[in-house]
Amino acid sequence: MTKEKTVDVESLLCLALDIGKSMIKCGAEISRVEETIIRICCAFNMKQTEVFSIVSMITVTTYDENEKSYTQSRRTYSHSTNLGKLEKLNALSREICETKCDISYAKEKLLEINSEKSVFHVTALIGHILGASAFTVFFGGSILDALAAMPIAVVIYLMNTFIKARGMNKLFYTALCSAISGTLAFVFAKIGFGNDPNMIMIGDIMLIIPGLMLINSVREMLCGDIMSGLLRMIESIIISAAIACGFAVPILIFAKLGW
Repeated sequence: MTKEKTVDVESLLCLALDIGKSMIKCGAEISRVEETIIRICCAFNMKQTEVFSIVSMITVTTYDENEKSYTQSRRTYSHSTNLGKLEKLNALSREICETKCDISYAKEKLLEINSEKSVFHVTALIGHILGASAFTVFFGGSILDALAAMPIAVVIYLMNTFIKARGMNKLFYTALCSAISGTLAFVFAKIGFGNDPNMIMIGDIMLIIPGLMLINSVREMLCGDIMSGLLRMIESIIISAAIACGFAVPILIFAKLGW
């Protein structure tokens, strides 16, 4: 095999791993990440590809037609949920497999996707508002409580868009967001904009809990990805504990104040 061919295979493997890493950071299922990497390698006539992936690491070994092996790995330090970006990554992987496009072109497209910044979306904001208010009523809150949950939902959305995206520690951010939400709920109830701060907090807490992460963890364990599923479940439990601690702070403070 020529040196040029070796460079091509290494570049292909680098591209596949970068796409897989980006998918994990967007909250993709491990089985989908592994399948995407295998499909990309197979599209460029790799004879065999073995992938091992968890939420914090991807290791890939692929074999060319001459049985020569190439191995690379990627370490993932953070991940969240970004279904819009994940959809673009899936579209890029399908384009690579269908057209067998130039690797440099695919890397440019991937760079464009990863370079996109978190921006203000009116539809996402409306979703936060409707979700918080609907859950407040669903769990027994009044219409006034639902109205009070709306501005808190706006605060949560703005924090998710402009603070969380900057790479703040996930546990600290979750506790901070929960504490601010709980404080606002008590303040609104005190000034008469809401009847029950507990009902207001219940509606807004639904915007913070890691429900999708927990569901994915169970699904991965049922599909045989035990290690990845356990890691996601443990993380979701820890995040839930951070939420509880964050809301406990204003509850304890305002209880002492007699609110």
